[in-house]
Amino acid sequence: MRKETTIPISRRRKRRTPDSCLPYLALAVLLICGAFIAWGRLAVLLSGVQFLTQQEICQTVLLEGILVKEEIVIRSPVTGKVHFKATDGNRLEMGAPAAEVVAVEGGGASYRLITPSAGMFCIHLDGLENVLSPANLDVLDFSSLDRISRKQVLEGERVEKGQPVFKLIDNLSATYLYTETSKTDFPVQLKEGSNWFKATWNDLPLMVKTYSIVEKGDRWEGLFQLSGFPDELVHNRQVSLKIISVRLAGFLVPQYAVVYRDETPGIYLAVKKRAQWVPVKVEGELQGKVAISGRGLGEDTRYVSNPLLVRDGSLVE
Repeated sequence: MRKETTIPISRRRKRRTPDSCLPYLALAVLLICGAFIAWGRLAVLLSGVQFLTQQEICQTVLLEGILVKEEIVIRSPVTGKVHFKATDGNRLEMGAPAAEVVAVEGGGASYRLITPSAGMFCIHLDGLENVLSPANLDVLDFSSLDRISRKQVLEGERVEKGQPVFKLIDNLSATYLYTETSKTDFPVQLKEGSNWFKATWNDLPLMVKTYSIVEKGDRWEGLFQLSGFPDELVHNRQVSLKIISVRLAGFLVPQYAVVYRDETPGIYLAVKKRAQWVPVKVEGELQGKVAISGRGLGEDTRYVSNPLLVRDGSLVE
């Protein structure tokens, strides 16, 4: 007698037909397509397409120091009260009346103080006018100078015979800046004495050139010749100059915008909303910026400033 064994339905293996896999394949395709679309969209958003523009960036150093300039001190011929006829800071011609001293003795006679030469009229005296002179550059010992203090004569003040009343500053003659600074703060470019550097004082332009510089331990000590400075500058003894030690100008792009191919630098241009790599020449680098030049580059050129996700033919806007 033959026995039949029945296998429970739950233990039977079900075969998957090709039709049953289609939903999973479709889902996978959709996910992959979505990923590609999202990646492409992310690349567009991050590409940062911009127009090339002419720019300039500078590296500056602040030098504080003492002015060495041509000055003539005018002294009172008698003891008396001084009355100024000129305004502090104005430039006077030779023979101009600058002040008047009314003697306290002898019937109150008046003595006019006439300018012996042209120059800037200044009543801020410091007693160093005859010491800090360009004629003494070779023998000056700046370390022996005491703290500079102003000695201003006021309107109507009593002055003694022979006392300095005002001075004339020759703003057209050679003027120098003496300064001391640490080696770490001193740009190596300034040690070249043959080059003029752009500088500013109170946002006013001038030119600076190294005249002489010596090493003193961990510091540099030296003189800088000034040129093209504003007249107001020489009205001071102690000044701070902002010197442009390095300058970079031209078509400036972020350093990471330059993409190298076989050691050849280039950038991606946005041409009809597509990325196109073109070779360029790197003219210089400063503060994370690169100056580039190349054929066909102009201010109407659009480039990719962030090419991290960009390849040739990538969609960019």
